[in-house]
Amino acid sequence: MESVTFDTLTAAKTLERAGFDDTQAEAVVKTINKAVNESVATKADLKVSDESVHGKIKVLDESVKGKFKALDESVQGKINVLDESVKGEFKAVRGEIKALDESVKGEFKAVRGEIKALDESVKGEFKVVHGEFKAVRAEIKALDESVEGKLKALDESVDGKLKALDESVDGKLKALELSMTIKLGAMLFATALFILGVGLGVGKFLFS
Repeated sequence: MESVTFDTLTAAKTLERAGFDDTQAEAVVKTINKAVNESVATKADLKVSDESVHGKIKVLDESVKGKFKALDESVQGKINVLDESVKGEFKAVRGEIKALDESVKGEFKAVRGEIKALDESVKGEFKVVHGEFKAVRAEIKALDESVEGKLKALDESVDGKLKALDESVDGKLKALELSMTIKLGAMLFATALFILGVGLGVGKFLFS
């Protein structure tokens, strides 16, 4: 490393004016000069340092690349393992879903069969009930016709009896009226004869 020019005399005088004695000023100047020469790098030093740094960076870059590659391979391997695991789990889940779907389809098929059987049973029962209802309707209709016939016959019988009774009563009333008329005529005739007889008797009594 090359030394750097440092004005030690000016620095010593500045320190003396600041209150340092000659010994103190000289010691401080020497210390500063040494520090400056040791810390300041020349172009050659910088070139060497730059090459060294580039070398270290290259080595570090290779190391980092290697580690990243190893990490990438490790991560990729883990991803592949995880992918296979997930695929396996998805396959297992698909199998379970398929089995569940088949089970549900089977249950639905069984339920449909039960519903169909129940529907057939209900239809059969409804058919029987419908037949019974039809038979009851026929019986009711026959009973209604029978009752209607009986009521009609009874009505005709009552009408006949009432007509006969009316004719009988009418005949009896006419006969009674005739009898009363005859009796009344006879009574009137008898009364007339009585009156006539009394009159003749009085006349004979008066003219005798």
